[in-house]
Amino acid sequence: MHLISKNELRRLQIKRLTEFANSTQKLSEDKILKEKLLRNSLLASAESIGISVSMPLEVSTVPIIASLWKMGKRVYIPRCLPKRKMEFTLYDKNTILVKTKFGVLENRDSKAIVNNNLDLMIVPGLAYGLDKNSRLGFGGGYYDRFLEKYPTRTLSLVNSVQLFKRTSWQVEEHDIPIEKLILVK
Repeated sequence: MHLISKNELRRLQIKRLTEFANSTQKLSEDKILKEKLLRNSLLASAESIGISVSMPLEVSTVPIIASLWKMGKRVYIPRCLPKRKMEFTLYDKNTILVKTKFGVLENRDSKAIVNNNLDLMIVPGLAYGLDKNSRLGFGGGYYDRFLEKYPTRTLSLVNSVQLFKRTSWQVEEHDIPIEKLILVK
């Protein structure tokens, strides 16, 4: 099988996901994925959940976060640190979010409560391989580094554009597979 380079696939996926971002199909798939997540047993047993505030090309997490709050879950969002590291800060209705140079919303409050020992992490990505539960991220390695240091249960929400039946990119030793992929179909 011919493998595509990670950088080439990232470029293609960002283009495909950007085109998909404003479609009615994406809105429909986001709703389906949210409902499937809310019924998932990994979520049911988790109290503290790590999740990013989504960018337009990702599965929308804003309605998911609102549902998690209603369920009484503690929500933590990632904050990037120097040397490609990150930590998770408490996110509630009073949190003021700041947009980073990458366009990601973070809690920049220096007094924010940090919790890196989460019960569950919902991991974003550009592409997922069904055969190995592999994930292709944005290329910074933040999630793989974090999960290596703070292992926890993981799941990802995978829309039709992100899904690959076979992993068509090189999976490296440091790439951490996702425990559970929640698919649209």
